[in-house]
Amino acid sequence: METNDVVLITGASSGVGLSLTHHLAGRFHVLAAARSLGKLKAEFGENPDVSVFGLDLADPDATKDLLDTIVAQHESIAYVINNAGVNVAGTLEELEDADVQRSLQVNAISPALIMRRLLPQMKAHDFGRVINMTSGAPLNCFPGYSAYSASKGALNAFTVTAARECAEYNIKINLMSPGPVKTNMAPNGPLDPSVCHPTVDYLLSLDADGPTGRFFWLGYEIPLFPILEGIEWLEGRADERYRRAF
Repeated sequence: METNDVVLITGASSGVGLSLTHHLAGRFHVLAAARSLGKLKAEFGENPDVSVFGLDLADPDATKDLLDTIVAQHESIAYVINNAGVNVAGTLEELEDADVQRSLQVNAISPALIMRRLLPQMKAHDFGRVINMTSGAPLNCFPGYSAYSASKGALNAFTVTAARECAEYNIKINLMSPGPVKTNMAPNGPLDPSVCHPTVDYLLSLDADGPTGRFFWLGYEIPLFPILEGIEWLEGRADERYRRAF
């Protein structure tokens, strides 16, 4: 990696995003975006390796405006860490429409918007590395967290589909869960956010034959899908490996 490589990190003012900005600054020029612009300025205002931007991913127009700004400033933004997220707790009956909409916008739709804007640039240079921060939540579907689980499930689907659509390019788009780390969303997390640094380093430094459309957690690759051999979706048939319910 050259020191003039640029990485965009969302949610950079706290938790995992803050830890990653400190970790990667110098090896990269970091475009650090977060709602808390004051915190970013206080933390990185004197750091020449970090440019700070205010951004609320719940506002798609503001997200598009910021993307236009940074694309105009940088010939190539080949590295992206879609880290920002929200976790609105509550059973499905308790959630307000706005809670669901905000969860989907911040956790899935805005990361997809960022990919849509930057992937053409990556394709033009035949290089890109994208890390979308996910969770085990959509695999576990814990009661009381349906908005979070659903939004991260949507992010997973956007990620895997985008990875497959970019298969002809040297573009790697992967999912990563940072693990049970202490953040504003998980103040009781037992691990320091730095525990995820090696996994991030691995995913940012993948070579052309590296994995894409996969899910990584603390150095492990976690399966996203069950084994579905023997199912003919378009024909409406499955073989004897699958138990009929009726």
